[in-house]
Amino acid sequence: MRKIALLIVFFSCVTIFAQNTIVEKDFMVFKPTESSIKLNKVYTENMFFGLFGVKNLVNALPIDESKIKTVVITNVATKKVVYKANYDLNNHIIDLELTNELIDPTKVNYSYKDGVLEKEMITKKGKEQRVNEFFYDQDKMYIKNANKLFDIVWLEGDILLKKTYLDQKLGFEDRLMHDCRITKSLGRDINKVCFSSSIFKAPFKVKEYTPEIEPKTEKVNLIDGPWSEIKLIKDNKYQILKNNQPQFEVVLDQNKRIKEFKFLGNKSEKQEPMNFKFTYTFYK
Repeated sequence: MRKIALLIVFFSCVTIFAQNTIVEKDFMVFKPTESSIKLNKVYTENMFFGLFGVKNLVNALPIDESKIKTVVITNVATKKVVYKANYDLNNHIIDLELTNELIDPTKVNYSYKDGVLEKEMITKKGKEQRVNEFFYDQDKMYIKNANKLFDIVWLEGDILLKKTYLDQKLGFEDRLMHDCRITKSLGRDINKVCFSSSIFKAPFKVKEYTPEIEPKTEKVNLIDGPWSEIKLIKDNKYQILKNNQPQFEVVLDQNKRIKEFKFLGNKSEKQEPMNFKFTYTFYK
């Protein structure tokens, strides 16, 4: 809780201490480039796997998403739908829905302009709809968030980097150093994630550092964590390991589409295994 509280303090103090400022309207232009399409894809893809903290690892798999019209993910044990999404003919995600099998029910709808994302509308049960707006210029994506934040987003290799502003003043900023994404706030590094390469391709590794706070000095120390890895163990079957221990399995079908995703359980934390099945329909 202390870690989270300090990060909130960092962010709330931005308007007082930050030196870098922007004028949001100067960035609210719509000039997409070819790189804007890849930015959209990285931003929206594999959101289901983000719930398990393995999105970057799954992104390294050679998945074929062409001609997909719908995808439905079902919990094999309960036979209940966990996630479903619809795509257009250009392989743009139109909408997705997460059910209460895993989290509070959430629906996201996307709208496009000139082939790139224009708006993202997020609806959660019992809460007001949030709308995020997207703009583009000079190979960067700009997101005006419903929560008054403004993000500048770009790619270096396959690694997504961003700067986040509150009330037009810099709050958080990423930089890439030796294939590590380092996040800074108020002149201090507060988060770090390292990748085995800036190009995501299995076998692929990710290491996340844990921020710890010295109570007296409020100095942030980034504590080295274990590597997580995704690797092929046999034809179309991949395993995700953390600290050399298998935690997840991903199975692809013969067409290189995800067929099955398994959480192998965690006895020490009394977490039972879970198995998810993927079902598709396709455009002809």
